[in-house]
Order: sequence, then C-alpha cells, then structure tokens
Amino acid sequence: MEKKELTAADVWAIFAESDRKIAEGHRILDEKIAEGNRILNERLAENDRKLTESNRTLNEKLAENDRKLTESNRTLNEKLAENDRKLTEKFKELGIERLENDRKLTESNRTLNEKLAENDRKLTEKFEALGIKFNDLKTNLNGISDSNGEFAEEYFYSSLKKKMEFAGVHFDDIDKDIKLLKKMPNGERVRDQFDILMINDDAAAIVEIRYTARKGYPITMVNQKVSNFRTLFPEYAKFKIYLGLAAFSFEESAEKEAKELGIGLLKQVGETVEYETKWVRAY
Repeated sequence: MEKKELTAADVWAIFAESDRKIAEGHRILDEKIAEGNRILNERLAENDRKLTESNRTLNEKLAENDRKLTESNRTLNEKLAENDRKLTEKFKELGIERLENDRKLTESNRTLNEKLAENDRKLTEKFEALGIKFNDLKTNLNGISDSNGEFAEEYFYSSLKKKMEFAGVHFDDIDKDIKLLKKMPNGERVRDQFDILMINDDAAAIVEIRYTARKGYPITMVNQKVSNFRTLFPEYAKFKIYLGLAAFSFEESAEKEAKELGIGLLKQVGETVEYETKWVRAY
C-alpha cells in the first residue's frame, strides 16, 4: 500500500481535530463540575435545613425540660413548706409532752442519785470494816488517772514537737495544756482547754489527748473545740483549723466517727506514734 505523505493542510486538520476534542473534553468536565457543585450545594442546603430543624427541636425540648424542672422545684418547695409546717406543729405537741418527760427524767435522776448515795454509804462502811478509808482509795484512783493523762499528753506532745507537722501541714509553734476563760459582751463566760495547739501563718491544729478514745468525743471536738477556739482566740478566727485525736487505744466506733468528721488519728504503735491523716479536712 502506498504511503501517503502528509501535507501542511493535513497536519493543520489533525491539530484542529485535537483542539476540538480537547475543547469538548473541557466542556464535559465543566458540566460535570457544575453538576457536582449543584448536587453538593443541594446537600449542604438540606443539611442546613435538617440542622436548623434539629436545633429547633432541641430548643423546644430544653424549654420543656426547664418548664418541668421549674414545676418540679415549685412542687418540691411546696412539699418542704408543708413538711416544715407539720414539723412545727409536731414540735409544739412534743413541747407539751417534753415538760412531762423532763419532770419524769428529773424524778428518775433524783431516785438514781439517792440509790448511788446509798451504795456509796454501804461501800464506805465495807471498806472501813476492812480498815480502808474510801476517800483515800478514791484519791489514789484519781491520782492514777491523772498520771495516765499526763503521760499520754507528754508522749504525743513530744512526737508532734519533733515533727512540727500535722496532716501534711508544717507549723511554726506548738504549746500544750492551754486553758483560757473569756467574758463575752453579753456577760456569758466561755471557758475551754486545748491539750495541744500548733500554729503557723494561716492555720491551727488542735490535738486532743485521751488515754482511751470513746464514741461521741470526735463530734464534741467539732461542735465545741472549733467554735470555742475562734471565740477565745479572735486573732485566729479566720485560720483554717485541723483537728487531731490522740489516744493509746480507740473504740472502733470512735475511730469511725473521727474519720467521717475529718479528724486525724494519732496512735501508739510499739515505741512510735503512727499518724493517720489522709482524710483530714480543714474547718
């Protein structure tokens, strides 16, 4: 087959066809891009519509929840007010009964005191028959109790003075057996004693000593020692106050009560003092 030579016209025709196809390709591509943009815009518009609808529904639900919560609070307040009213009435009723109970309790105490006095008299007679003076025996027992208390105080005081730290807080000064009596403007006298007191620039630690720690004393510390300290030492009224209870033995109920109230414990373990203070809080 004879090979045909390309003329200039043929070459220009090929270029023209190529340009046409490229232009056609661009046109198709532009159309597809335009279609894609149209679809995308429609989807974005639909998403915006759904989001707006969703926000409207959410706002309606939030408003409804607020309404229900307000209504619930109103109902709760009404119930609390009703309970307060009933409780007030009940207290008035109990106030009448309490007078009678107080009378009976006073009578019961009187009878008990008479029996105790009679027992003391009989016991004194028995001791005297044995050649023992009962008052001397009571004095000796009291002396032993005082000695035990002094020993416990000195034992725990020495440990704290050596550390100068309690519940992770460093203190600058420490003192023991602090007694104070103060007359208030209304004429009331406030008296208290603090076994061990530690002070720094913004905190105080009150550590009370007991040979045996019994239930009820931790709550007494919180209710009495904290308020009395602030009253008797007004210069420290805004200080943080940490409480500690030191004893050679603890009733289980006393230890539990102290932990619940955020009071640190100091115990004798062998020849050392063990500090349990991870639950201590400031008052």
